[in-house]
Amino acid sequence: MTAPIVIVGAGQAAASFISRHVALANPQPLLLIGEESHPPYQRPPLSKKYLLGELERERLFIRPLEWYQEQNIDLRLDTRVEAIQPEHHCVQTASGESIEYDKLLLCTGSSARRLPAAIGGSLDGVFTLRSIADIDRNSPEFQSGRKLLIIGGGYIGLEAGAVLHQLGMRVTVLEALPRVLQRVTAPVVSAFYERLHDEEGVRVMTSSLVTSIEGELRVERVFCADGSEFDAGLVIIAVGVLPNTALAESAGLRVED
Repeated sequence: MTAPIVIVGAGQAAASFISRHVALANPQPLLLIGEESHPPYQRPPLSKKYLLGELERERLFIRPLEWYQEQNIDLRLDTRVEAIQPEHHCVQTASGESIEYDKLLLCTGSSARRLPAAIGGSLDGVFTLRSIADIDRNSPEFQSGRKLLIIGGGYIGLEAGAVLHQLGMRVTVLEALPRVLQRVTAPVVSAFYERLHDEEGVRVMTSSLVTSIEGELRVERVFCADGSEFDAGLVIIAVGVLPNTALAESAGLRVED
């Protein structure tokens, strides 16, 4: 029996490859391994309609679960690959299973960047919005009237702030740079979004570098380098992502950019 093409990582890149593979009628079997409980899905709506409760989970899926079965694609969810053994053409899962491959495609994507535990990044009430599980787990926390601090004035931070304000939360966005979206837009665009959020009731504080997140059992307040202090019942970290390169690096693959 021909060894399959094994795809590690069930994200957008994996979904694109699989769709192309099927469209070309390639007969070689595919095996998709993903750490999450869901097939490949869209992440952009997570901080918008899904967070607002206006989009069902299944509508996030790029392809319905049944499609993979119809295309004879072996889908392994809730499975973590711990190591690659290139010399043996196999991968090792966290459960100890060894899976052989003919070709291996790494689509491991990225993870939300967190703040260090030393400055309070691991306190209860501090979380990220990167996955379906993140939204589902933390949705009960999003209650009207609660004070929410969002650290990071990029797209995710601003979108989450706007949506959670609609749910009645009192939202403040802290951006370390002099303007929001500074790395990706022109000053006039940044000014537009700052003004729009302010008019809608979302407080945006620029040049606000967070130095610590503090509290007893869970987050209570956030301190910035300029001496400012903010009360908070919840904190969302939205300071970008880090590429998941550890698996490739441990296998001796060259990782650049």
